[in-house]
Amino acid sequence: MEWKAELQGMVEDSHSSASRLRFGEPLSKHTYFGIGGPATAYYEVGSIEDLIRFTAFTSQQFLPIALLGRGSNFLVSDNGFEGMVIRLVGDFDQIRYEGDSVCAGGGVSQPKLAKSVADQGLSGLEFALGIPGSVGGAMIMNAGAWGNDFGERVEQIRVMTDQGEILKLCHDQAGFAYRRSKLDNYFCVLDASLRLVQGDPKEVTQLMRKYYQRKITTQPFVEGSAGCMFKNPPNHSAGKLIEECRLKGTRIGDAEVSTTHGNFIINHGKAKAKDVLELIDLMQNRVKAEKEIDLQMEVKLLGF
Repeated sequence: MEWKAELQGMVEDSHSSASRLRFGEPLSKHTYFGIGGPATAYYEVGSIEDLIRFTAFTSQQFLPIALLGRGSNFLVSDNGFEGMVIRLVGDFDQIRYEGDSVCAGGGVSQPKLAKSVADQGLSGLEFALGIPGSVGGAMIMNAGAWGNDFGERVEQIRVMTDQGEILKLCHDQAGFAYRRSKLDNYFCVLDASLRLVQGDPKEVTQLMRKYYQRKITTQPFVEGSAGCMFKNPPNHSAGKLIEECRLKGTRIGDAEVSTTHGNFIINHGKAKAKDVLELIDLMQNRVKAEKEIDLQMEVKLLGF
């Protein structure tokens, strides 16, 4: 295909040594679930200049595009994704400080950011150590835990449009709500500036470890899981509803509803996306039938 040669040439002329391009890359290698067929193209973008060139390139194509982040919140089809998947690396994996504020690139992992701000004695992101996703994904999904979320700390976010234009958004423009925002209306999140609170490094680290210990004792902290499958309905815990419907331990193929926490599905090694989808349908239908509550997906589907 001509577009592949053009894209390859663009990457070879990249502004960043971190930028990498692969064709037919298995997405199972890049998701926490460890499930998913190949992407037509998989592009790790290392600089804003390369990202701008990429948006100009894609404006001339008719292939779907997906931003994968760190793959912690995705279920990818067994057939893969007929399109271009991108991940932010290099310049987007940087953290900068100014007083009590931190600016984190969209490709920074949430645990990396949590540890970094704790080392600086800054409080406010202790909850994020046990969340495996990227900062960009955290902004789009308004990730959080233990009654805290990223949205409450945001001062400014830089995003890129489909046309390669860079915009600065304030907190209110991002439209943060429970596990969602308006940021998925843009091509991607470049970085986020967060206002934190100065504290004692030891105390911040202790609280961070306390949250982390609580997480690993109450949730399946293993490879082969995409995290919480469903959003918590108002005034309810999705995991508790699933447990009350006697679904913990239910298994289809190598996919199983976690025996530790009902809102997690575990890949025991060879699970297929279709196995996970069957479990999802079973969980939603059982909770609807017994509790009259609709469970809304938190994990995103790609390639279906």
